[in-house]
Amino acid sequence: MISNQLPNLFDLFEQLPDTRLRSEYNMAEICGGALVMSMLKCGSRNNYNNVKRSSIFCQNFETAFDIFLPHADSFDDVFRKLPPKHLENVRTQLVKHLLENKSLRSERLFTGQYLIAVDATGMSSFTERHCPYCLTKTSKNGVTSYFHYVLEAKLITPSGLAISLASEFVENQAERNFNKQDCEQKAFKRIAEKIKKTFPRLPICLLADGLYPNKKVFDLCEKFNWSFIITLKDKTLKSFQEEVNLLKCKVKGRKEVKEDKHNIISRKYQYLNDIEYKNNKYTWASCIETVTNKKTQKLTEKQFVYITNIEQSLENIVETISSGRLRWIIENQGFNTQKNAGYELEHKFSRVNYNAMQNYYLILQIAHLINQLIEKSNTIILLLKVDSKMTIKNLWSLLLAYLRFFVHNSTEIYKE
Repeated sequence: MISNQLPNLFDLFEQLPDTRLRSEYNMAEICGGALVMSMLKCGSRNNYNNVKRSSIFCQNFETAFDIFLPHADSFDDVFRKLPPKHLENVRTQLVKHLLENKSLRSERLFTGQYLIAVDATGMSSFTERHCPYCLTKTSKNGVTSYFHYVLEAKLITPSGLAISLASEFVENQAERNFNKQDCEQKAFKRIAEKIKKTFPRLPICLLADGLYPNKKVFDLCEKFNWSFIITLKDKTLKSFQEEVNLLKCKVKGRKEVKEDKHNIISRKYQYLNDIEYKNNKYTWASCIETVTNKKTQKLTEKQFVYITNIEQSLENIVETISSGRLRWIIENQGFNTQKNAGYELEHKFSRVNYNAMQNYYLILQIAHLINQLIEKSNTIILLLKVDSKMTIKNLWSLLLAYLRFFVHNSTEIYKE
């Protein structure tokens, strides 16, 4: 999979700057070791070292990739000094390669744009100050906690991919001259500018939660020529919602009813174009979903409301709402998977060094990108179909066991 989809990965690693005076391992091996730790979901540097003790595992890895695996202390020493921007650039080059190869072209919105979801997540927390960049929060009881979190932009697809496009660490830095702590809204401006600079011609539709419907976000999207579909909560943009309520008599929409083995699902779609807000016009889009359980006849109802700059019609309202709802992928296939499915995003891979912490986060994003491509490959899909009881988690366990205990002298298992 790596050789087919991302053939220049280890070359990109090898080109990273090396500040060491003496080096037993080259940079491809240093980063390759950290990558393996995340790809195989070792969960900690100590567990990685335990896996690496298997001579058969090392032999299989060296046969496949023609590099040696270092001790975890070796890549930790490098990550403490390597500027994170270099691993960010590696990730950027990998995503650009996928885009240039049109690997994700079929996953675009009906407007021809790629869905980019933004959201923030916690990386680690401490009871004492970890570094000068820590954010702080004091409880009602006067207890202060110190933490780090990151704003992430992921390319979301209907097939369930959540590919890291850009990261912006939310941190306090004196040179930014903030009177208040850094926050997600401030970080959004930085990450938006970073995405535009890095992917200047990429057609983008921004997906975001209820924190983002505000004029600053709308203006940035207009400046960068981005579309957006943003969750609209009841108590936000009051003047906009008041006009929506006044025009409800002119609302347009459609209704769809679908049925599966257990439920009858009814969806009522509505929209209103040209709603004015601070000298610009936007669209209000809504979906009321009613699910009726066939067995119990119990009804559950949910409403999804969005503000968008995409003009709506009876032909595109369904896809617009469906695309807006895909934002949850960044939370589930993105953050939840990275925290609870073996990647251990919140684990303190480097407890005392903030620079290394950022590099471990970025290498995890690259590992997750690769693993998603593997899990969505035809080979894995076929394996899951053949054995209905097999899961992705079981397959990774079997792969690790295979690499640790079976001698293999070819790279066939790494190719789709």
